[in-house]
Formats: sequence, C-alpha cells, structure tokens
Amino acid sequence: MRLAVLAAFASAMFASLASAGSLQVAPVIIDVAAPGAAATITLRNSGKAPLAAQLRIYRWTQDGGEERLDSTEDVVVSPPAVELRPQQDYVVRIVRITKQPVMGEESYRLLVDELPDPLQTSGVQLVMRHSLPVFFDGPGASPAEPVWTLARSGNGLTLSVANHGDRRIRLSALSVGEGGHAVSFGGGLVGYALGRSTMRFATKAKGQIAAGGKIPIKGNTEQGSFNALAVLQAAR
Repeated sequence: MRLAVLAAFASAMFASLASAGSLQVAPVIIDVAAPGAAATITLRNSGKAPLAAQLRIYRWTQDGGEERLDSTEDVVVSPPAVELRPQQDYVVRIVRITKQPVMGEESYRLLVDELPDPLQTSGVQLVMRHSLPVFFDGPGASPAEPVWTLARSGNGLTLSVANHGDRRIRLSALSVGEGGHAVSFGGGLVGYALGRSTMRFATKAKGQIAAGGKIPIKGNTEQGSFNALAVLQAAR
C-alpha cells in the first residue's frame, strides 16, 4: 500500500524533542549502525489527561524526485499502540526482523499518531502526527555523493540533487547564488536526499541567476556546512 506524503511529513525533525499537544517523542532521528538491528524511542505524556497513540512504520523511498511511503514487513514497532497516563513515559522498540542483509542504507518512516479522545463528543480536537526518520546502515555504506542541477521552472527555480552514495543527505538552510542575489530554499530543514536517489526542491523566488556556467550552493547537512556548485540547465 502506498501512502500519500502528508503535510506534516517533516514536522518532527526540527529539534531533539518533538511535541504534538501533550505527546512528546525522543529522539526524532533514529540511526542504527551495522550490525545493529534494533533501537528504542520514548513516548511521554506531558499533559494532565490520559492519551492514546498509534505507531506504524513504512519503507521510505524517493522516486523521480517524489517521496514515497510503502507498507513493509521488514521492520516492526512494538507495541503498535500505547495508552499513557499523565506524565508517564513509555519505551517503544523498533526492530528490523528480515534476515536479508542491509545493502547500503535502508530508510523508513515511523508515524506516531496521537489519537482523538473518544469521550470528547463536542468541540474540535487538535491532534498531531510525528513522522520520524529511521535509518539502518549496512557495513561499508558509502558516504553521500551529491550532484546538483538547477533549472528555471514556471515562476521559480527547481534544485535537483542526485545522491550517488549510499547514505542520505539531510539538508537545511539551503540557498543558491551569491550575495544579494542568493535565492533561499528554506532557512530551516529543507528535506532529505536518500541514498541512490534523486530529490527535487522548488522555490517560487526567481532571483537573478545568470544563464550558463555553474551556480554556487551553500547549506547545512548533519556533518556541518557545505559549499557546492550546480549546473544550470538551459530553459526549454
């Protein structure tokens, strides 16, 4: 089954502790290095009333510059549902159960949904979804190898990154161009380029990007700040 990527897809990746209403989750990025096959997260009810949460995990891929979440039996989350008393913590396990070896880096998304209170029959209930990235690294997984391409598209610009390495790239504070002519793709988290995948990021700002040649890029990854060059595609 394929899921549509939700508007809150990256809502839980901006800090070391994610919070939706009274439900808190930590950590918000799970990275399991070989030969490991399991990790844990902690759910906490910081509110004054009981709450229930549902947990589901999906394989996360990028196809043609688009995000995909697909059902999987390779990784399980236990338990899949939790009831939390006020101020209670609960440890949840994430386990890769398939016997197939990890090739490169496998990417998953853990969705943690705070469920509506069935006893509240009036008014509007605000509940949130946490979407946590989960990575399993194989032995000898190669580092990310990004190749950048910039194109004018409609009323803005599209920046494509083809990652020829095994490991993902987590991109934030991404911009192209220099000085007063720089065009921003977002000051915070922009997104990921998964291993052996291509991802596209768009902005409505055109900027004054000169035709031809290579365009400077700068931003941040998990390893720190970086500078690179993008090939500017000719307008079609």
